[in-house]
Amino acid sequence: MTDIKVNKEQWDAVSADEQQRITEGLIGTGVMQEGDRIIGSDSEPKFDKNTLMEKGWNPLKDICKAGCDVAAGAALGWCTANTVGVGLVACIAAAEVARRECKKHC
Repeated sequence: MTDIKVNKEQWDAVSADEQQRITEGLIGTGVMQEGDRIIGSDSEPKFDKNTLMEKGWNPLKDICKAGCDVAAGAALGWCTANTVGVGLVACIAAAEVARRECKKHC
């Protein structure tokens, strides 16, 4: 169980119903695990449009790269279901190269 600490004043300003919805939504997306909880903490600064995200995190680029991985996973499944032997090896190799190329364009 992990406590996700956010600014207490901001968290307390959210209704209990919405707090529950947020918690369930973040668990549903996989960013939080079952049993994790969001808690308000006086030691956490307020989050606003000027708050810096973790250095090196580019959400749009990361979403794009994840899309490349998902597409490559689907391609791998297709290769496995539709090719054999040397054809399977070539198909998987092409899917991997295509995955890398896709990520270059993110």
